[in-house]
Amino acid sequence: MNPSQEETRLVTVHLATSDFEAQTVAAILRDREIDVAVFSAAIQAFGLDGTGNRMLGGIPVQVRAEDLERAKAALRSNKFLADSVDWDSVDVGEEDEGAKQLGKSGALNTFGRFMVGGGRIAAVIILVLSVVTWIARCS
Repeated sequence: MNPSQEETRLVTVHLATSDFEAQTVAAILRDREIDVAVFSAAIQAFGLDGTGNRMLGGIPVQVRAEDLERAKAALRSNKFLADSVDWDSVDVGEEDEGAKQLGKSGALNTFGRFMVGGGRIAAVIILVLSVVTWIARCS
């Protein structure tokens, strides 16, 4: 790899556990005028968001190799600033009851709960059938 390729090579500065975290870290770096690439869309395209992010080790937030130290310094300084905010004293306005109710009983959430319940039942059935099959083969 020649020196110009080494400088433009992307390196991971942070592995995020969610798209929100990845985009927040990217916004901090962009605010410091550091070019950044977030690969959450690629992970989501394969349907691996959520639990898949953790199975893959996280969502990579990457910068050019030449910007790595600046990016680390930016994240360290931002951590200090974020820790100094008393978030309990921040006025975020009135809680939107309509949005709260939608979050609890929306069609997508109901379907999601149904799918999670169905997945658990399917996992138990597969486990039971596997054990029964194993016992039958051993006898």
